[in-house]
Amino acid sequence: MRSVIIGIGNPNFKDDGVGLKIVEYFEGVVDTVTLLNIGFNLIDSLLGYDKAVIVDGVKTGKEPGSIIEFNAEFWGDVYASGTHNFSIFEIIRIGYSVFPEEMPKEIKIIGVEVEDVETLSRQCSPSVEDAIPKAVSKIKEYLGIN
Repeated sequence: MRSVIIGIGNPNFKDDGVGLKIVEYFEGVVDTVTLLNIGFNLIDSLLGYDKAVIVDGVKTGKEPGSIIEFNAEFWGDVYASGTHNFSIFEIIRIGYSVFPEEMPKEIKIIGVEVEDVETLSRQCSPSVEDAIPKAVSKIKEYLGIN
């Protein structure tokens, strides 16, 4: 079973780099991809894999450092407002529509609640930094990695 972990974020804006930091733990263990932003390049990164995990910083109003998991039950009904503002969920839906046989059978999105994505810094906030090992453990469990 081919698996990929995709980290999304900008390492120069404090907590926005959390997805990229999480992916570093898996380099050399499983295929990894880092994306500074998302568009149709996300579909390209998913094609040909059986299982995928996408990790990113999120802002949902929860406590910073909280881990939020999204799966098919959630993102199947989420729609973006227009073609210039595609959400990650809409991009995945387009991927399944255009490449149904090449997209992963399973995709899980792991979000880490961010605190600060505006300060120029390569260091995450303490609460977000503390969440990284928890996110890594969840991904390992999901992918069956020891």
